[in-house]
Amino acid sequence: MSQYSAAVPGDGQVRPEIKAYFEQFYKVSDTPDGHETYADFFTKDGKLIMGSNTVEGRDAIIKMRHGMWEKVAKRSHKPKQLYAFGSGSDDIMLFGDVGYELKDGRSTTLEWAAHAHFTKAEGELKMDFYQVYLDTAAMSSAK
Repeated sequence: MSQYSAAVPGDGQVRPEIKAYFEQFYKVSDTPDGHETYADFFTKDGKLIMGSNTVEGRDAIIKMRHGMWEKVAKRSHKPKQLYAFGSGSDDIMLFGDVGYELKDGRSTTLEWAAHAHFTKAEGELKMDFYQVYLDTAAMSSAK
């Protein structure tokens, strides 16, 4: 099983295509030069919130993504669980942890949670909203 494969409740509320989507999303998220591909997971006007930073639209997502790799040498997401807001819902909550190796040699692992909303755009499943809840201050205590 892939490190990107999260558990889902056995009640079928999380659609299989959303589970597969996140497996690919986090794989790309952990790829340092995958900025354009990362942005492809969002609608053209998608909203991305990471901690206190909010951006909207493809260009802004790409710019934020570059910044997310500015001090990071390696990132490794391990989503643990996905939850739907009801059967077949386009709203998903999820949580996991992410390990960081920083360019200055320090490393740390942080827990995170996220809320995502999906829609169909250009015939594909895309996120039009994705908010990550993460203790960014914990990065300063990296060892």
